[in-house]
Amino acid sequence: MEKINQFLKNHKWAIFLALITAIIVAAPQIYFRYHNQNIYQGVEIIGDSPWTPRVQEAKEGHLNFGSIYYKDGKSDPYLLQPLGSIIVAYLGKIFSLDLNNTFLLFRLIFPFLVFLIIYSFVLLFSKDKLAALTSATVVLLGEALLSRSAFFLMLKGETPRSFLYITRAVNPAMTFFFFFSFLLFFWLFYEKRQWRWGIISTLILGLTFYDYFYTWTFLYAFAGTLVLILFFQKNWREAKRIIAVFAGGVILAIPYFLNLYRTTTYSTYQEVRQIFGMIQSHAPTLGFLVSFVLIVFLLFFPREYKERYLFSLALVIAPFITLNQQIITGKMLQVGHYHWFFHTPLAIIFLLVIFFYWVSKKNWKIIKRISVIAIIIISICTGIFIQAVSYADIENKAIESQRYGPIINWFNTNAEKEEVVFADDELSHLIVSYTPLNVFYHRAAMYSLSASRERLLHILFTFYRLEGVGKEETQAVFFRDRGDISAKIYGVYYRELVGSYEAIPDEKIQEIVDEYLESLSISDSEFLNQIWTKYEVKYLVWDKKINPEWNLDKYSFLKKVAEIGDFIIYQK
Repeated sequence: MEKINQFLKNHKWAIFLALITAIIVAAPQIYFRYHNQNIYQGVEIIGDSPWTPRVQEAKEGHLNFGSIYYKDGKSDPYLLQPLGSIIVAYLGKIFSLDLNNTFLLFRLIFPFLVFLIIYSFVLLFSKDKLAALTSATVVLLGEALLSRSAFFLMLKGETPRSFLYITRAVNPAMTFFFFFSFLLFFWLFYEKRQWRWGIISTLILGLTFYDYFYTWTFLYAFAGTLVLILFFQKNWREAKRIIAVFAGGVILAIPYFLNLYRTTTYSTYQEVRQIFGMIQSHAPTLGFLVSFVLIVFLLFFPREYKERYLFSLALVIAPFITLNQQIITGKMLQVGHYHWFFHTPLAIIFLLVIFFYWVSKKNWKIIKRISVIAIIIISICTGIFIQAVSYADIENKAIESQRYGPIINWFNTNAEKEEVVFADDELSHLIVSYTPLNVFYHRAAMYSLSASRERLLHILFTFYRLEGVGKEETQAVFFRDRGDISAKIYGVYYRELVGSYEAIPDEKIQEIVDEYLESLSISDSEFLNQIWTKYEVKYLVWDKKINPEWNLDKYSFLKKVAEIGDFIIYQK
């Protein structure tokens, strides 16, 4: 007990700031329920798209993630790693919580844990408690200050994003949990040369394969760099130890690679790969932030401790590899995922460690204390500001969304598990988030092997049919909506290839126009009946307020089964 008390006393400020972080993260969800308790119908202010449907899928027992939104394809190979969502789902199951309270519990627990993990890593790595406190606080609450555009937005009273990154369950909360846990235990292994830390590092590394693609690829870039540095140092023994840890991670990842192989042999793989934005390119990418951090590191990072310097050198070089792997592979990835969740946090940590090292070396005690207080207060204020402004921006929309609550309750009461519902974009998202049903359309469903080009076109044409787009309007409407069509059929491909969704070539839009015109050879009623039958649609919901032009009443093959406010529910 005495040791525990001493530990709590030694790290009381870290525990206090971790609690503050958790409260800031969870506050919008708690306050929304309290402030709007008279009208609250179970639709949360923080939508957590796309993670709510994934967590719901895991709660329903579909742990494979082969097809999260569609009824078919549940046993297909997964494209989106399921582990983070599974952990969140089972956190709720342990305490018998519904989805909303599962996310609330997650926001209270994981930001607290992630703060302490980052704090522990930086403390053990730098041996500077103040650098550790400020690093964890800035990474989780104040990182927006490093972005010039975000900084100027905040000066204008606007929020640079909808809620803090750490508010989003699964990614980056789970991503940070695994990433910094690995760095923490791997540093202990590297510094103390004790295999118990190496084994823990291997286990965490193996789990990252099932959580987030960008985590394990960054860590292997780091490992490869560190091993090369040790080879140049002719430190063969240390290099072998590190190789052993990362080889162990590959062994644990064998099921992941088997899934990957099954994915590449799937009939729709080439189509779906394009949707993810994987383009062919050998063009190098420098990146201002990583270049700046490397220069500062080489000029100012202390070299007294060789192991720490080499470890750090590998960490600051790794971003150049992840940004430029396409030079060798020819396959450009969405590098923003590296920037947001790995490059920026590490930049914050290294800049603060270097700053506090030199302030301590110069024995500027007053400057150090003032800096710590200022950095922590500014970061907390930034976090509160982003949460508060985000809340204010979205509160009215969230209040309006409570109108969907009775529809969700109706389906949970009357529909059987796994049946398929047709609805508009927003309601489709809420149905797969709050019910055990599947949907005809979801904005993220294209990221599955079931999302063939034919299926995506059928979905697109269905909505245009309901909107009454005929032969005369087709050309103008499709070219007007080119950005939306690009996103719905080709995902982020043209955004990554040429800089925007709207930059899709005219001939690609024309191809879709021609296919739509060809489909008009049969009537709307016949077309819709065939499509909804093909994809096993059982229920349809018409929101007369949002989509008055749909007029589902006119289709004889639909039977009205309920009318709730502005909504009419049909059964096919």
